[in-house]
Amino acid sequence: MRAWYGQLGRAVVVVGVMCVPVSVARAQGTAAAPTAAVGGGEKLPEMVTDRPDFTESSEVVGRGIFQFESGWTYEADGAARRQTMPAGLLRLGASRRVELRLGGDGFLSQTDGVVRQSGHSDFEIGVKVRLFDESAVGLDMAIIPMFSVPTGSAGFTSGAYDPTLKLTFARSLPAGFGLSGNVNVSSVSDELGRFGQRAFCLTVGHDLVAGWGGFLEAYRFGPIERGAQSGVTIDWGASHLIAGNVQFDVVAGRGVSAEAPDWFAGIGFSVRGRLLGRR
Repeated sequence: MRAWYGQLGRAVVVVGVMCVPVSVARAQGTAAAPTAAVGGGEKLPEMVTDRPDFTESSEVVGRGIFQFESGWTYEADGAARRQTMPAGLLRLGASRRVELRLGGDGFLSQTDGVVRQSGHSDFEIGVKVRLFDESAVGLDMAIIPMFSVPTGSAGFTSGAYDPTLKLTFARSLPAGFGLSGNVNVSSVSDELGRFGQRAFCLTVGHDLVAGWGGFLEAYRFGPIERGAQSGVTIDWGASHLIAGNVQFDVVAGRGVSAEAPDWFAGIGFSVRGRLLGRR
């Protein structure tokens, strides 16, 4: 549910979980899964995605690798309904510690129970920079500076270039568990100018069996609109890694504050490969 709560905001609370899929587990600080071949039979580290939860990992995809992550989300809040697809994110590895990120919610459809609107979202451009490794400083850490480009349809665009900065962190916990989280700060535009949005999310993870896992996450974000209160959600889901380079995932959650949606659910997939000309 990367729906436009101002497209990018998020800040405070949580505990989370049970288990994160093998494809996400390393981001949560658990042991790495077997490597996978990508083109030419070369072995690569475990695939780590930034979906289906809100929490972005501290991992980058690696030099010369592309990774595409996508999904569909259905959200309900009283009589209102909202669908988002494909919620795409293309990650392009520039170096061992830097990746370029291109994405956006894509097509959106929403109704308040009477009037239905459809259109496409703004576009997002960013980079992820890996700062620290747990082996050296006790935490994996990265930053993601990014901004939205006002390419969306009327009613689905902020009409301005809105910046966001995300700080990601992760570390291992006893008994094979791992902790990860994000702190995000955004400057969002509306008809009156700009206002700030903040967010905080935490996830605790653990591998399951046969490539499957699940997670429980808490996430605070807001304000969704100028002058509104922050919203808090709890979500959970499962993922399955296929052949090392493809992930299937499902997610569901509910709001635990009046400002958050009543509930949401989604499905998605991720795939990676080697960029042409890269070896």
